[in-house]
Formats: sequence, structure tokens, C-alpha cells
Amino acid sequence: MTPRLRGGLAGALTVGLLASGCGVTSAPLVEGESPEAEQEVPADLDLGRSEPVTDPFYPEFGNASIDVLHYGLDLGYEPETLTLTGEATLTVRPVADGDELAVDLAAGMRVSQVTVDGEPADFTQEQYDLTIAAPVVADRRVTVVVEYAGSPETVPAPAERGDMSMGIGASTDPATGALWSFQEPFGALTWYPVNDHPSDEALYDIRLTVPEGFAGVASGSFAGREGNTFHWTSDEPVASYLTTIAVDRYEMTEMTGPDGLPITVWIPPQYAGFAPILDAMPEMIEWLTERYGPYPFDSAGVVLVGGESAMETQEMITFSGDMVNWPGVDDGYIAGVVVHELAHQWFGNAVTPQDWSHLWLNEGAATYVEQMWNVDQGHTTEAEVIEGWIEDDEYLRMAYGPPGEPDPQAFASSNSYVCPALMLYALRAEIGGADAVDALLRAWVEEFDNRSATRDDFVSFVDSHTGEDLTDFLDEWLDSERTPPVEAP
Repeated sequence: MTPRLRGGLAGALTVGLLASGCGVTSAPLVEGESPEAEQEVPADLDLGRSEPVTDPFYPEFGNASIDVLHYGLDLGYEPETLTLTGEATLTVRPVADGDELAVDLAAGMRVSQVTVDGEPADFTQEQYDLTIAAPVVADRRVTVVVEYAGSPETVPAPAERGDMSMGIGASTDPATGALWSFQEPFGALTWYPVNDHPSDEALYDIRLTVPEGFAGVASGSFAGREGNTFHWTSDEPVASYLTTIAVDRYEMTEMTGPDGLPITVWIPPQYAGFAPILDAMPEMIEWLTERYGPYPFDSAGVVLVGGESAMETQEMITFSGDMVNWPGVDDGYIAGVVVHELAHQWFGNAVTPQDWSHLWLNEGAATYVEQMWNVDQGHTTEAEVIEGWIEDDEYLRMAYGPPGEPDPQAFASSNSYVCPALMLYALRAEIGGADAVDALLRAWVEEFDNRSATRDDFVSFVDSHTGEDLTDFLDEWLDSERTPPVEAP
């Protein structure tokens, strides 16, 4: 997720987009394109195996007694009535024996029928919970099919950020019929039945049917279109907060990134002015791959939506087209936010936090990478960045807690962004400079790819990778209520 604006940095940024040497095509979507192949449940469901935990901050969301291996979502959306209909097929590995299965689903998504292994099952539905009567045995997989419908509505966010003030999850625009979702730390439950916690990653197959003239976009790789049904697949595990859904009158632009990486950008007419910024995505990704290793997934993309945020949804970034109206924002700032969300494909998506006490693992790295890109592009100087971080760090620790112990009711405040980014800068002096930090971050992704990680994992990894005992250094940066010693450039 993008940080909110701080300290006037955006005003110092200027447009510095690189000339693209990659092929770019743009055309309205044409009816009759076919998916490359009919996607069934993947044979190797162990790719979606996780070890779910109960979240220390938001224990009411997620269920540590089940591990969803695969979601097959067959969805339809009607813009005129703002109605989403769905048949969700969940392949579930029970973690323990039990008499029921429970998943997260907002009550506004009214369930009409549930089957378990093909047999009808009784169920109860409360505010955010769907509980299904079904005796289960640990490690004996079951297939749960849920049929439901409703008009998506957001749920309250445990945050003080302005862009979360209207809630999180799926939103609709009655004027245009558009649908989109921002759902960190939870909120996927507003549009499908889900184990809504980052420790339970799964494979996805999403089909989204929309009326003529609209397009349906989701997280994952675009597998094609059949009639007005758009097909998206995720062959690598995805945390629920990294899924997305969007419906609007999109035009798709195709680009090619490093090593032939397919990139699609989905822009509705009202945000057509964004295209020149997003045309630089191949070069942004190339810059990242040179430092942090190959792009972690099969495709990349951006879908422009309403709302007031940007989110690193896996393979298909969800990005507010209204960001141009934020005070103090220019095109250079927006380009930096794109890089921030692209960096998350490595830091947050390939390596996911096990629970929400570890948000700093994602946001510290993405913030550091974003601003080093801004420095490299000449949008700002390293001295300006670090001096700004030092100026903000101590206030953020006092206001929202140190990054290792943040206030759960101020989720994703800037203490989870700035303080750990400054820690990575300070780490340079301990391990040999900027290149050494880049090498460490690259090795971190290589070692923990497709895994959920914790603070202990990171501290142990740093000690092992560097051959030094940096535990006290990292603990001070993560736990201190005051800014540890650091020198500006």
C-alpha cells in the first residue's frame, strides 16, 4: 500500500519518465477472444499449502484451523444494480478435526446455498462470518461450494489514514456502475468467502462476467476472454489482501517487460491521462530486477480505479486514478508510487508477512526502494530523503509506536514505512554500503520466496547473510521509542 503524503517530498519530484524500448499496443477489448486454456483446479495443490496463524492484532479475521489451497471464483457483476453474484469453490485442508468450517464473508453477501463434497450443508451467516456444518478430519481435503449475491460494501478500517476513512474492501460507484477493492489488512470478505489472513496463501482461478462495454479485471495473470467473461489465474500462492476485483469501461494496453514479461494496463476513459506515466512500467521493472532479482511472477499490470489509495495487489496493482487530485501531487510523485507498489511484488507478495505485527517487513523495504529510485532518477537527492526521514522518525514512533510494536488501531501509519526504511539506510554503515543492502534484500527474497515471514526470520537471516551479530542493532531500530543514532549523508 502506498504511504500517505509526507513532508512536501512530492513537490520536489518532477516527471522523469524513460523512453520505452518495448512494444506497446492499445486497443478496445474485442468480444470473442478466447482464454488460452480452460483452467481447472491445479493438480499440484500443495503449492497453496500454508500454516495459518491467529492474528495478534485482528484475531476476529481469519481462521487458523483451516488452510484454503485453492479458490475458484465464478463471479458476475451488474453495474446497473451494483449486484455481485458468485459461486465460490474452495478446496480446503482442515488443520484440525472439527464439526464445522468457518470462513470470512460479509453479511451483505447473502448466501443461498452451500455444499461440502457435493452434499448440501447447513450454514449460519453473521456479520463477517459464514459457519458451515461439516465434520472434517485434519489433512483430509474437502471441497466447499458457496453460492451468494449482494451489493458490495466496505467494512470499517482499524486505521487513522484518510484514505481508509470510508472503509476497506469492495466499493461501488452508483454514478458509473464501477466496482473496485482496496482490502488491507482485511476486506476480501466483502466480495468472496475467504480465510482473510495473510498467513493462508492460496492459488486462484477467477472468472468475472460483466455486461457488454465493461471489462472485468482481477489479480493474477490475464488468461483471456470468452464472450464477456474475463479469466484470471494465479499459479503462485496469493494472500487474500493481495487479491483484487475491478469492473469499469476499461481499455487494455499491452507492454513487454524484462525477459518477455507480459504487462497489461487497464485504463477507463476518465483516467486516460495516466497512460504516459504507466508507459514507463517496463523500465521501472527493469530497474528493480537489476537490483532485487527476477520479477517474481508470470505477469505485471495496473488497473486504475476510484478511491484514494494504491495497493500492491499481486500481478495487478490497484491504483486510484483520482490520485492526481491529491494536494501536492505531480506526475513524478505518482511514478514513485507505481515503483513502490511494484517493489511490493518482491517485498510483501513474494515474501508475505505471517501476521499484521510484521507490516514493517513490507512497507519499510518498499519505501526504501521507492525513494532510492527517486534519487536514481534525479527526482530528489539522497540527503533530502534521509533528512526528511530523520525529521519524521521520532514523531512517528511517539505517535503510532515503533515499527516493531505499532498501534493496531492505527494500521499502516507512516511509522511502518519511514522508520524501517531509515533502518535499512542505517544498516548500510553496518554491512558495507548501499550495494550490500540491495544484495541483502535480493537474497532475502530468494530465500523466502512464496513463504510467510516474521521478524525473527528477518533478524536471523540478516545475521546469517552478513556473518555478523546485528540482532541488537535491529532490535533497537524496531523497538525503540526514540530514533537510534544515524547520520544523514
